Amino acid sequence: MSYKGDPTYAAAESTDRQWTLTLGGYVMAQPEWMGSDDYEFGFKPIISITRADRLSRFSSFNDNPSLALFDNGTFEAGITGTMDWKRDSSNANALRGMSDIDYAFQIGGYAQWFPMDWLRLRGDVRYGFGGFEGVVADFAIDAIHFSPELWGVTLSAGPRMTLASSGYIDTYYGVTPTEAAFAQALGNPLTPYQAGGGIYSVGFGGQVVKRFTENITGSVFAEYKYLMDDAADSPLVVQHGDRNQFQTGVSLSYTFFLGFE
Repeated sequence: MSYKGDPTYAAAESTDRQWTLTLGGYVMAQPEWMGSDDYEFGFKPIISITRADRLSRFSSFNDNPSLALFDNGTFEAGITGTMDWKRDSSNANALRGMSDIDYAFQIGGYAQWFPMDWLRLRGDVRYGFGGFEGVVADFAIDAIHFSPELWGVTLSAGPRMTLASSGYIDTYYGVTPTEAAFAQALGNPLTPYQAGGGIYSVGFGGQVVKRFTENITGSVFAEYKYLMDDAADSPLVVQHGDRNQFQTGVSLSYTFFLGFE
């Protein structure tokens, strides 16, 4: 297996097949709603079950929870999923008159490939249900560098792109005639708008990861997302938001070695 991560524990992890449980979380600044130019603090949990010989395998902060069904060390594929937080119209003046959007759940498959030790290509395709019904696909390229000169951190960065069906984009960026009429009655000058599918966003992200001990890992991360096409042209974005979207934050996690294979 080509080694992809922090080599500090490579020798031990290459032969240790016991299961591990990693728990932690990300604390981040993120848009109040998709397309907003106002920001709030958010939290995203870290929950991972893997074998010890995979602990130093590179992962990005925007990777969704995944379970590998095939992994030969260079190519990996399996199932993945995520959840989108609900959107309450009462939480922002820009959403006055809009309908609330419930929690949405996405499940699908992913594949990632390391054509070189320092380069990872990853793609996810998921079907969403609940708050919206549609398909979302994320693609990312990450260049990876372990730097012993900078306190043994792992640096990574690369471009991102997201495609989405109309079911997703219209749910979060469309405005129905009823919503527009209600919004205007409340002093929110939105006009009816139906959004189609296509390229949802392009962007760039990066992170710095430090493994402090065998158990404790921390990171700092940031991502820029540029909304495209129908999402960027939505009255919600044009009148009240910004097609330039940012998120940044830190993470901390603890790994428990469970002691059995």
